[in-house]
Amino acid sequence: MNCPKCGADIDAHTSNCPKCGNPIIRIKPMRVCTNCGSDVPDEADKCPGCGRTIKRRKHQTAGGFGSTNTSGAGGFSTSDASGTGAFDGGVHNAKGTVGGFTAELKKERYAWLQAIVPGMLALAYHWLVLRDNMEFNLANTFLIFEALVFIFGYMDIKDLEKRPEMMGGLVYSNRFVYMTYFLPILSLWERKQLPGMNRRAMYPLVHIVLVTILVFSVMISMNSVGTEMRSVI
Repeated sequence: MNCPKCGADIDAHTSNCPKCGNPIIRIKPMRVCTNCGSDVPDEADKCPGCGRTIKRRKHQTAGGFGSTNTSGAGGFSTSDASGTGAFDGGVHNAKGTVGGFTAELKKERYAWLQAIVPGMLALAYHWLVLRDNMEFNLANTFLIFEALVFIFGYMDIKDLEKRPEMMGGLVYSNRFVYMTYFLPILSLWERKQLPGMNRRAMYPLVHIVLVTILVFSVMISMNSVGTEMRSVI
């Protein structure tokens, strides 16, 4: 290789040009995770964003996934002609998928809790209590919902601040923080676009479905209360 300043030939492992003293800066090649879109260092075994195991193609490894192939060709190899190796490979891929989902669920636990728990508990409270006590204030259903949203949102923001890719909270705005506290139906979609996040995460969609069911349930109950009041009058 040549020095970018003086053009002199330099050794591939030197840190300074022996002729002009110019420092040689090398940039390690980066790859992009197909699951979350995060940059992955070439020597990494797992994605720093979503934690999934890196699967390299056969031309990216010396031995083709570390397998032994007696035919001398790289890539996948089977242990016999019956296709046992292909079966083992499928089992390995299935385990990898489950492990990746478990790792993502653990990493994004507060986002998933905020997406599911408030809606589920508010629905349970609404149908188990308010349905049999129509005169009770329906606003309590949404108070329960918002209280749980705030708690899990607060815990999620504190967790995000600890992640190095979030730079202590500099990569997201105060608007995002407030939406996380009070309006996750919007913030969860924006959360997926933050550095290191899984762009295909399903927690925003799950949250929207539960909120929609909750709103329709409350509307049905309010209509029932109105009908009952008119029949009394």
